[in-house]
Parts: sequence; C-alpha cells; structure tokens
Amino acid sequence: MLESKVGPSISSAVLLMRGRVSSWLFRHIALIVLVLFGLLGVWVVDDYGVSVDAGIQRNLGRDTLNYVLGNVEIPSHDLNRFYGVAFELPLFLIELALGLDDTRDIYLMRHLATHLFFLAGGFFCYLLVYRLLGNRLLAVLAMLLFLLHPRLYAHSFFNSKDVPFLSMFMICLYLVHRAFGRDGRWWWFAICGIGVGLLINLRIMGVVLLVAIVAMQLLDLVHVPDGRDRKHILASVAAFLFSCLLTVYATLPFLWSDPITMGVEWFATLSDSPIYTAELFRGEVVDSTFGIPSEYIPVWMSITMPPAVLVLGAVGMSALVLRGFAVPADVLRNTWLRFWLMLIGCFILSVLAVMALGSNIYNGWRHVYFLYAPFCLLSVFGIHWIFSFFGTLRLKFLTYCTVGTGILSVAVSMFAIHPNQHVYFNFLVDRTTPEHLRTRYTIDYWLPSMRYGLSHLLERYPSQSIYIEPDLTSMWMNRYILPADDRHRLFVYSGDGEFSIGTTNIYHPEVSGSITYGLEADGVEIYSFVV
Repeated sequence: MLESKVGPSISSAVLLMRGRVSSWLFRHIALIVLVLFGLLGVWVVDDYGVSVDAGIQRNLGRDTLNYVLGNVEIPSHDLNRFYGVAFELPLFLIELALGLDDTRDIYLMRHLATHLFFLAGGFFCYLLVYRLLGNRLLAVLAMLLFLLHPRLYAHSFFNSKDVPFLSMFMICLYLVHRAFGRDGRWWWFAICGIGVGLLINLRIMGVVLLVAIVAMQLLDLVHVPDGRDRKHILASVAAFLFSCLLTVYATLPFLWSDPITMGVEWFATLSDSPIYTAELFRGEVVDSTFGIPSEYIPVWMSITMPPAVLVLGAVGMSALVLRGFAVPADVLRNTWLRFWLMLIGCFILSVLAVMALGSNIYNGWRHVYFLYAPFCLLSVFGIHWIFSFFGTLRLKFLTYCTVGTGILSVAVSMFAIHPNQHVYFNFLVDRTTPEHLRTRYTIDYWLPSMRYGLSHLLERYPSQSIYIEPDLTSMWMNRYILPADDRHRLFVYSGDGEFSIGTTNIYHPEVSGSITYGLEADGVEIYSFVV
C-alpha cells in the first residue's frame, strides 16, 4: 500500500522536474546557442588566416591612440585618418592591456574579438525578432540564419572592417525598435543616437539609418502616436540627433580641430572609396576606377546567399509591400508595420544608391555586408507571413522542417569547406563547366587561405629557408599568424635565395613553372604555388 502511494508521487516529481528543465532550456535557448557558437569560435579561431588589410587596420588603432595622446601628428595626405576607429581602437587597447607583443598572439586576439562581436550581433537579432513577432522559435531561427551565412562566418574572424559594421547595424536596429516602442522615452532615443553615431564611425554608410530614423520621427509629428504629443516627439528628435552627432565628433579625433571643414572632407572622401582595384566579375576584369556594373551588388548577393534566405527574404519583402499598398494609412498609424517597411527601405535604397551613383565597390559585396541585417530579418518575416496566411499546424511543421533542412545543409557545406567558407557560392552559379568560377569571379581577394599554403611549404621544406616574392602581400601577412619558429624561415625574395615561391595568376589559370601545391574549396581552385 505504501509503495503504491510513493510510486506515483515519485513519477509526478520526475515529470514535473522534466517539465521545468524543458521550460528553462526553451526560455534560455538563445543563450545556449550563443555559448555553443562561442565555444566553437574559440576552438576554430586558429584555423583562419590574416587578410591583406589586417596590418593597416591594426596600425589605424595604434596611430589614433598616439594622436590622441599627442605623440604623433597624422599627415594630412593620409587617407586612413578618415576611417573610423570605434572598433580598431578598442582592439589595440585590449592588445596593450594584455601585454601582447608576438604577432601570432595579437592576430589571434583580434580574430576572436571580432568573432565575438559578430556573435553579439546574432544575439541582438534574436532579441529584436522576439520583440517584433513574440515567437521564441522564430527568433532562434533568425539568430541561426544570421550566424550561419558561410561567407560572413569566415569573415567574422579576419574582417575587422565590414563584419563589425554589420553587427553594429543589427544592434542599432534593436535600439531603434526600443526607441519607437510604446513609451518612446527620449532617453531611448539618446541611447539609439549613441549607437548610430558609432555605426557612422565604423562606416559612412551608417548615415542611411540616421536618415531612416529621422524620417520615422517626422512621420510621428504628422500622425502623433497615442500617449505622446508633438513636444515629446521634438524632444526625442533633439535627443537622438544631439547624441548621434556628439558621438561621431567624440570618436573621430581628426574632427576635433575643425569639425565643419574636416567633416565635409570626410564625407566627400568616404562617400566614394578612394581606393581602386580590378577584379573578375562575370568573366571580365572590372576596374573600379571607371565604376562598377549596375548589377554588381545584386549578382554578388544572389550567388553567395544561402538559398533559404534568398527565397524567404523575397517572400517577406513582397508580403510587406503588398500590406503597405493595401492599407496605406497603416504606414502612418502602425509603428510595427512602419519598422518593417523601414528595413525594406534601408535595403533597397542602399542598393539603388550604389547602382545609381556608381560608388566604388569592390571585393564582392563586402562593403555592403550590413545589408544582410535587414534582409535576414525580412526572411524571418517571410516565415511569419507563411504561418499567418496558411495557418494550419501541418504547414507550420512543414515550414519549420524546410527551413531547418536549409540551415542544416548550409551548416554541412560550411563544415565541408572549413576554414574557407569565404569562398562559398550557392546553386545559382554553374559548377558543371570546368574553371567556370575561377575564370568568372574573383574567388579569394584577401587570400587568408594563404596561411595553409605557407604551412604546407614549411612542412615540405623542413630545413630550408623559403623566399617569397615581394609583391605577394597576402603571403607575407599570413606569416604573422604562424608560430615564431616557422616565421623565421620565411623571407622576401631578393635574388640570392635558394628558390622563390610565386602563385598562379588570380584572374587566369595559366602558370609558368612547376606547381608544388594547390588549394581547393567546394570544388573551386583558389590558388596554386609555383616554384
């Protein structure tokens, strides 16, 4: 009799405990995903090479600190003074705080810090979608779509320019939604202004979001939301603009002496990048000196996006535009709808501006990686719209399975080509014709993959000094992340070495010499070493 009473009570306690554990795991699933990605990042950080621009970016943080401390003057002809240091200066300060003096330690720290900031962008993507749609599972899917973009994932280690801007853009979108929330308190707009100021510091394209926010505030003045008045809205506008402009001024030291003149010069210089380069695009060498083709950005985005994101993003964008046309008054009254339409505006107007102005864009679409933030959110809205329009449980389950399968397939692809996810192309490019990709698109413009080529050469010639052709900057930069004992056997070729190492031409597969090592990823030949 006693056993019959004790047995059910134990079973109930176990079931209750399981329910509580399951509930806790579901509530904190985003943090669990974040921690898992963080541990993965620590594990694989040493697998990625160094970009050609890594030395320039590090020097930017160092020189800015010396300028602020009054140790050096930055020459007026140095265009690097116009590049923001909101990310590079903290990286250099971390380097000093940790007492790092070996180049390998320095670049590993920079790679890990850049990646962790990318993960922070993914977490804010989760927070924003949960606030917008109130669905934790959709929010987690959004986070995974953000983090599992193959090219962005690889760049999140060695690209301290474009990926921090992408992450900051996502963080700012979250702040925008909080600022335009139910209460619309002015101090949220002040915080949002600080975020947008840092965003503009990172890249001048951050002005796009500033314009979008001010436009939304002006709409509030036309149609005053419930619970507010025009005086309250004007205070919010003032708080946002003041904090934004003050942050820009405070974080760009070259503005301190003459903010108006230098500000105009800064905007004129960086609105069209002063650096020009040539690269392959659709089988032709495009020289950015003379402008890029109008289809450059759309083509690069379409052939390097995960397929599920492409389809869902188009669905979400179409559904929102139709909703806006169906009930135009909602654009003024409905803050929720207006936020989604703002995302479409940021995405489309940025692409159109680049196409219309012939902006100096190169290296694929890395200069506009920030556009993935609104497009990723629109993809999640595409899922939400499918659920609301075809609301059966069976279809919801099928949609989750389809999107999950798409995410899993991309994850498998990333694992297969690790650590060269930055050369990922989707199914829209021809893989059946030999050399199609290599002869039509620049595959690896920054060549961080050279790190593996150097490691191979050091293993192949364990007792020899290796001489590198002096114009191969990518090879020389990747030397810095190798162990010290290996670095000491690598030299610039000056004509008196045992032999020199070169590479195949980036644009054409023809070579002169004997190929000693070739690197492929996803069936695409990235480069070959020639002796």
